[in-house]
Formats: sequence, structure tokens, C-alpha cells
Amino acid sequence: MPAISPLLLAVALVVYLPPALVLSWIDGREHRLPNRWVAMLTVAVLLALALCALADPALRPTLRSAVLLALVLGAAAVLVALLAPPLLGMGDAKTLPVVVLMSASLGGEVLLASLLGIAVLGGFAGAAVMAATRRAGTRFPVGPVLLAGPYLGLLGAPWVAAALGTT
Repeated sequence: MPAISPLLLAVALVVYLPPALVLSWIDGREHRLPNRWVAMLTVAVLLALALCALADPALRPTLRSAVLLALVLGAAAVLVALLAPPLLGMGDAKTLPVVVLMSASLGGEVLLASLLGIAVLGGFAGAAVMAATRRAGTRFPVGPVLLAGPYLGLLGAPWVAAALGTT
């Protein structure tokens, strides 16, 4: 697994993390991800990554790919939220692009581990909610799991790299 740029790690910790924690708290309390906070997080991460690209031109190809992936997966998520609202809330769909952007900017292995981590942790959380309420279909806030994606990706990236044979 290639080394992750300290600039990108700083973006993940200084720019992404504080608003992600606020959004997680709001979603946990109110079951919603406010547009203002999601937009602020997205713009802040985009600006910080643009500055990283200016400071280190070697990051530009990775960041271009991250932006493209964020746009494509974000559009797909909004489409799912519009066509099948019980599957994905619109707030989660609008939050997905910044999660993908941050995860993909840290590398391909981080993105894959992030998506896997979100799926596994979300599945465990859903199972725990169903076990606690003894009812299927009970909604729970997915935002905290989704927003944890880049950090789940950083934790799982070595295993993904080993599985892919890129270590």
C-alpha cells in the first residue's frame, strides 16, 4: 500500500472530522443531516483538497479521480434515494459524495475499505436495532456510520491491500 500524503491526512483530521462529528451528533439526535452542514463539509473538503493539489502536484491525478468517483457515486445515491426512499435517505445520499471524496483522495485501498467498512458496520447497526426493537424495518441514523467511512477505510486499507496483493 502506498504511503498516504500527510497533507491528505491533515485534511481528514482538521477539515473533515469536526463537521463530520457535528453531523453525526445531529443525525443521532434528530435523524436528519442538515443541508447547510453537509454543504459546509463538502465545500471545506473540496477547497482543502484543491489547496493540497496546488501544494503537491503529484496528488492531482488521485484527487481528480476522487472528484469523479464522488460525483458518479453521489449521483447514483441521489437516484436511489429518489426512486426508493426506504432504502436510502436523501440526507445520506447528499452526504455520500464528500465521504467518497475524502476516502478516495486517501487512495484506492482506503476507498474500498471505507465502502466495505460502511456496509459491515451499517449491517451490524441495523441488526442491533432490529434485535433491540424486535421489529424489522425500524429506521436508524445511518449518517454516523457513513461519515466514519474515511476512518474505517484507513483502518481497513492494509487488509484490502493484502487481499489485492498490493502490499
